[in-house]
Amino acid sequence: MTDAARSLPPLFLAHGAPSLAVDDTPAHRFLRSLGSMRSRVNGLVILSPHWETGTLRMSAPGPLRTIHDFRGFSKELYAIEYPATADPGLVDAVRSRLNAAGYDAAEDPDWGLDHGAWVPLSLAFPDPGCPVVALSLPAGSTPETMYELGLTLAPLADQGVLLIGSGSTTHNLRQLLPQGSAVADWVADFDSWLDTGLQQGDIGYFADLAAAPGFRMAHPTEEHLLPLFFAFGAGGAGAKPDILHRSYEYGTLSMTYYRFAA
Repeated sequence: MTDAARSLPPLFLAHGAPSLAVDDTPAHRFLRSLGSMRSRVNGLVILSPHWETGTLRMSAPGPLRTIHDFRGFSKELYAIEYPATADPGLVDAVRSRLNAAGYDAAEDPDWGLDHGAWVPLSLAFPDPGCPVVALSLPAGSTPETMYELGLTLAPLADQGVLLIGSGSTTHNLRQLLPQGSAVADWVADFDSWLDTGLQQGDIGYFADLAAAPGFRMAHPTEEHLLPLFFAFGAGGAGAKPDILHRSYEYGTLSMTYYRFAA
């Protein structure tokens, strides 16, 4: 792992419900606090589970539209715009790394930033002047393939690029409780299982997700968990996590934020 990568380690950010953008919760306040690192960041690469594609895709150079991919929330959320731009230089740097590793990532000129991307970015980097490249979640992804993708892009930290996986360590919307409820036991158990595996620094621990305690309770579908392994790989071989913040919303939604470094 390079010195630059150690100085700008990748992050996993829980993006929660879209209302995280405006609700004054502990997670909201934590994301606001990340703005202090803005001066060290030359570009952002973010992988969100809300852009699922058949094969790997990436945003094309140019303005990125703010995608309000949700229903039933307050009008103020639909009025939020995060006018980020996919800078040609950053797009080229990402594409070059991917191509050299054998990835054929098509650029999508019509995509922008879904709420899994713009909600956390609008809090952590409220000035949208920092270039952003969005990556999709390819069909059939596994912890290992996400980890390998992160490893491929890890050297971009040499250029001051912050690599981010956005998702949630527990994500069962059918099990949400009233805000302020006590944390469900199965949620805490699953987070503990994740922490143990990540501390080992070995992606092999996650080869059988179904073996995790309460896996299908925590993740009826695994797309929100997979970006965690992208950030894990982006930390470099043997990376270990620091838990920067952990809180819970609606009793079952884990708002966990990891930083990875070897």
